[in-house]
Amino acid sequence: MKPTDLIIIASATAKPGKEKALENALRDVAAPTRAQAGNVQFSLYRKAGSRQTIIGFERWASNEAHAKHLQGAHVQRLMAQMADILAEPPSIVAYDVLAEG
Repeated sequence: MKPTDLIIIASATAKPGKEKALENALRDVAAPTRAQAGNVQFSLYRKAGSRQTIIGFERWASNEAHAKHLQGAHVQRLMAQMADILAEPPSIVAYDVLAEG
């Protein structure tokens, strides 16, 4: 673990009937995100018992690497798609690594 590691946990909830569209949109950004410099991990999880909510778990080598990611064309396309898909604004929270084991 490096002290500069950054964890991002993002939660997105689809409108009823848009669950597959949300899943597809997030899967589409997975490979380009994983290929970016500074990306350590990018994983997607579905909330247990809810097809509507998907959690993205991201680990970045630095704040700067994550900031550059947000400016990427694939992220901009994703954000444009989200207006029609999401039931509410996504929750995106950054965490510094405190302890791991």
